[in-house]
Amino acid sequence: MEIFFLGVGEACDTAHGNSSSLITASNGTRILLDCGFSVPHQYFRTVEQPTELDCIWISHFHGDHFLGLPLLFLRLWQLGRTRPLVIVGQKGIDCKVRAALELAYPTFEKKLSFTFEFHVLHAQESISVAGLTWSAALTQHSQYNLGLRLKDGPTSFYYSGDGRAGKHAKELIQGCDFVIHESFSKVDTYPYHGSVTSTLLLAQELEMGQIALVHLDHDLRRTELPAIQEMVRTLPHALLPVAEDRVRF
Repeated sequence: MEIFFLGVGEACDTAHGNSSSLITASNGTRILLDCGFSVPHQYFRTVEQPTELDCIWISHFHGDHFLGLPLLFLRLWQLGRTRPLVIVGQKGIDCKVRAALELAYPTFEKKLSFTFEFHVLHAQESISVAGLTWSAALTQHSQYNLGLRLKDGPTSFYYSGDGRAGKHAKELIQGCDFVIHESFSKVDTYPYHGSVTSTLLLAQELEMGQIALVHLDHDLRRTELPAIQEMVRTLPHALLPVAEDRVRF
């Protein structure tokens, strides 16, 4: 699998963009993980063909994780996409996506040259989509957020969306080859966000390959980056990516 980090910041991070990654599976399936405000512009800086995106995963319905979808759809339409676009998420994903599109561009869905293919994934369940196994667990966040595990043959990957990992999320993370985890603050400050400290402890507690820390508070990244980098360097399999980094595993 390959990960291309489109953005690594939180909602208000003008320098690093909203956290989002493009995953390429071993069978060539390309999956966009979340699509916040800044994501479409970053995506189309590197991807020009309308057929190069197969699936979208939406972890939850905060704006910096899904309100970039209308612009993404608009540009895909401009580029002439015709094949259906798969969108996977929690219950209500179809209504939320269509409502966002209608609010941004009224009646535009009728003009689209492609259709949506929605798949609902519930917490503690698994489904098969595009040749991969998708499993979800609820995280501890202010909005109903699902952490996602993708199983691609013998390889497994986990993406937290937002929120701390509880019991079921840890079960999904256990044994993954690569983990992307939200780490908003330096230490545990907010009950519904992870931190650099808690993510690094998670990496020590569970068996996993590499772990990438994303979604840092923009003020924290601006004022305490050297200290954060030093904390991350204490674990050889931890990394602090920036936009446009690529990792293969």
